[in-house]
Amino acid sequence: MKIDSGTMLTSQAGIINKYSQLLNVPKDSIKNMKLYTVIEQYSAAPYKYGGNDPSGVDCSGFSSAIEKLVYGVSIPRSTGAQAKAIQSKNISSLKEGDLVFLKLGGTGINHVGVYLQNGFFVHATSNLGIVLDNLNDPDTQSRFMTCGSVK
Repeated sequence: MKIDSGTMLTSQAGIINKYSQLLNVPKDSIKNMKLYTVIEQYSAAPYKYGGNDPSGVDCSGFSSAIEKLVYGVSIPRSTGAQAKAIQSKNISSLKEGDLVFLKLGGTGINHVGVYLQNGFFVHATSNLGIVLDNLNDPDTQSRFMTCGSVK
């Protein structure tokens, strides 16, 4: 689902309300304000191949920006290199900030997102911009390749 970017939220209460509704979780489970604030900052970013800031971003640029800005971790820039920089784990073990890799056409891993909670991950798409998707969605499951924590 496209994240509504009509008005970028800056208040903590507004961000908590928005993401608790989008992720279908209690308000007290939205704890990492830095993460959700960065997502809000990027919510209106158009897709731009090779981009990695709110003026334009692609999937691996978005995931690398989140990892750097929220967790202070530098990861490789390309999706394939990011996939090699994780410690793989089961979907059921995912934690906030873990990376989720998909195959969107072509062969092999070619798309990345960042896991949030309750099955949802956030990613940059070429046609919709920054979106939330659920790993339990059958279409997403058919495209799923691997996931894990940054080493």
